[in-house]
Amino acid sequence: MAGEEEGGGFVVNVCPEEIRVKNRRKALASVRRTKEYKDRQKVYTFDKVCIWCGKGDHLLIHHTDYSDYDTPEIYIRTLDKGWVMCTRCHEAYHHGRILCPVCKEVTTKYERCYRCLPQERKDEIERDKERKKRIKRDIEHARYQRYKRWKDGVTK
Repeated sequence: MAGEEEGGGFVVNVCPEEIRVKNRRKALASVRRTKEYKDRQKVYTFDKVCIWCGKGDHLLIHHTDYSDYDTPEIYIRTLDKGWVMCTRCHEAYHHGRILCPVCKEVTTKYERCYRCLPQERKDEIERDKERKKRIKRDIEHARYQRYKRWKDGVTK
């Protein structure tokens, strides 16, 4: 079970696929620093734009198939099959975010970014924030009042 101590160590549940991905990234980090990899990446990103935002600077290749990671040679050889993305969009993609379909400038984890929401929805969000602040303030006030009663020796 997660969080239980076993043999003096702390056990954490981690997805085996997540472990494999992290290990692959570490193993291939040195490959990404090689001249061969950088040169091939320059060739495949030359005169191209990001498939998400359409910008042409800070481009890299996103590998789309797990088999691309099998060996360093395959990793370099399969650059031509990957997606051309800028670093901003690539990072957003790996964090489960999307490019706002309305403005195509901001990444978001929702159907559109805050700037592109209708004013009614923005007002609703602001009202919800204020309501949560009031609740938090009321809870803190009640906690303080209980503390004062306890400190003064008053019990219910």
